Amino acid sequence: MTLKKHNVSIVSAIASLACTASTAAVAQSNVTLYGIVDAGVAYVSNTSPSLGSKGGSAVIAESGGGSPSRWGLRGTEDLGGGYSAVFTLENGFSAMSGALGQGGRMFGRQAFVGVKKDSLGLLTLGRQYDPYFDVVGSFTSARQWGGVYGAHVGDVDNTFASFRFNNAVRYASPNLYGFVVSGMYAFSNQASGSSGTGFSNNSAWSTAVGYSKGPLQAGVGYFHLSHPSSGNTNGSNTGGAIAGDYSSNTDIFFSNAVASQDVAGAGVSYQISSLTLAAYYSHTQLKYVDTTQLNLSNFELSGRYSFTPALSGGLGAIYTQGSMMGTNLKNVVSGPHPKWIQFNAGLNYALSKRTNLYGVAVYQRAMSDAKVAAIDASGGPTVVGVHHQVAVVMGVTQRF
Repeated sequence: MTLKKHNVSIVSAIASLACTASTAAVAQSNVTLYGIVDAGVAYVSNTSPSLGSKGGSAVIAESGGGSPSRWGLRGTEDLGGGYSAVFTLENGFSAMSGALGQGGRMFGRQAFVGVKKDSLGLLTLGRQYDPYFDVVGSFTSARQWGGVYGAHVGDVDNTFASFRFNNAVRYASPNLYGFVVSGMYAFSNQASGSSGTGFSNNSAWSTAVGYSKGPLQAGVGYFHLSHPSSGNTNGSNTGGAIAGDYSSNTDIFFSNAVASQDVAGAGVSYQISSLTLAAYYSHTQLKYVDTTQLNLSNFELSGRYSFTPALSGGLGAIYTQGSMMGTNLKNVVSGPHPKWIQFNAGLNYALSKRTNLYGVAVYQRAMSDAKVAAIDASGGPTVVGVHHQVAVVMGVTQRF
């Protein structure tokens, strides 16, 4: 009888120890569910379904006019020795229809896994944003408060993520005296071969340096795409770095097949009490398969002011000037010197820490040798013969 009691005590101790170990294991890892649901109503003037088409004004039930709707899972696990495993799975969707975004992908916004150590940095692999987008693109008014309609004409510098990067390996350094250095390479996943195919067909790389200290933030960066148009439907490499994300009808500069795209840029912001001022510059070089070339420079100045803890407003001005060598973008430019000007204005009112009302108005005009305006994600470029476009969106955003 005593032996049985002793055995029972041992079993109980082992069970208790197992439960403790299980609890400790759970405590060392965590998974967070997060997301944004954004819905509103938008008005767009002079919009057509494609370049060179007829059209008119439109009133649209809009999802993501302020912040694109999404939900995601983010997790970490303590591996010991200061190392952690991390992952993110992020889905984009329409709050109006429930449809998947990013070409119907389940986790089209982000899907990556990696390893982190505070003293060594972060290494991640999967579908990701590039360093230029994260560091330099954050200084634009679209990313600060203007929403997708406030992006630069054609989103030619990808500051509002018209495309993300598949097959990407990315590294970010630890914070060193306010500086963080990051780099990424996205593979084509295609074997070497004849001209127009192979290792570099639809590959990409990106790098950026960010700085943050007190009220000052700054960043510089660069990214390069090789044959990104081959990732479009029926292209020669739809499994490469860019896949199906390079063909929106407002991405007017990609209407011809692109052989390479290079973007260099810099941004800076400074906060003075309730006012935050920002400046941004980018230079984009597009080389087309037909040997023509387009250079575009974006200059932006913006400011945001907090009138009260709940109410803030922003203003931004963007000037885009181009140089076209060859004129095969016949529905976009009529000569070598296209220009665009754009003004963004926005108001945001916080109903709580997680819910806010917003309103954004955007005006864009094509000038000089530019033939059309194309406010990003507005449904399409301006109709034939019309050189200006207006978009106004009002909505509600709820975060969880």
